[in-house]
Amino acid sequence: MTRPKEAEAPESAEDFLRLALSASDAKARARWARAGLALDSSDLDPDTQVLLLRQLYLSHVEARRLRKAVEVAEQMASIGPLRDIAHHDAARVLAALGELSEAIAQQRLAARHAPAERRSFHHWSLGTFQHWAGDVDDALRSLRRAERWATRDRAMVRAHSAYVRLTADIAVPELDAIVMALQKSPAREGYGQWLLGMIAYELGDRRKAAVHLRAWLRRHAAPDETKTITLREELRRARTALASIESD
Repeated sequence: MTRPKEAEAPESAEDFLRLALSASDAKARARWARAGLALDSSDLDPDTQVLLLRQLYLSHVEARRLRKAVEVAEQMASIGPLRDIAHHDAARVLAALGELSEAIAQQRLAARHAPAERRSFHHWSLGTFQHWAGDVDDALRSLRRAERWATRDRAMVRAHSAYVRLTADIAVPELDAIVMALQKSPAREGYGQWLLGMIAYELGDRRKAAVHLRAWLRRHAAPDETKTITLREELRRARTALASIESD
């Protein structure tokens, strides 16, 4: 009787990738990814190699080995496939490390190499990092580019631009319409809720800000390590805003 595929010893890079993808913890993910990468290079096509490296990258993030994660992301970027994703992966870890100039440089590369369907996301991420670095003008330019390429996320990108403007005391034309569009968007229960809360906070509507931010923080009460890294600044800002509201 032939053993089922799941019981067979892994032989190909694709087998190791499948095992890494289904691994239950960072240690196992790293073990299977390294085993696949250790195969003869002639058996590794670039796409599979990048996907194995990304599993190794994720294992480093999960284990909080952030410097190692950056090194692996840069190795991914040097291979070719999914280069924009690799640069973004490097950028978000660098941002978590507080190295915003380096994160912005990596995110610029991500936007430069992005296919059309991911350009909005990468320009949006670039604008976010620029805002965290205090560069409002460049942040707004990047967010305008993101809005031009956006499809389903346009309401969130416009709301993010509004939030950036409010933090810099810049007038926001049609703010009510921007907020209403986000409230009607499916994204209002995800990242959009953070934007709605922070916009309300900047406008001085403490009650509404507290409702949105508490709900968003409950949603992320026990995030995985990858989300903790990705959302570190948003979590900090939401908690700071709530602390300010509750101290009044």
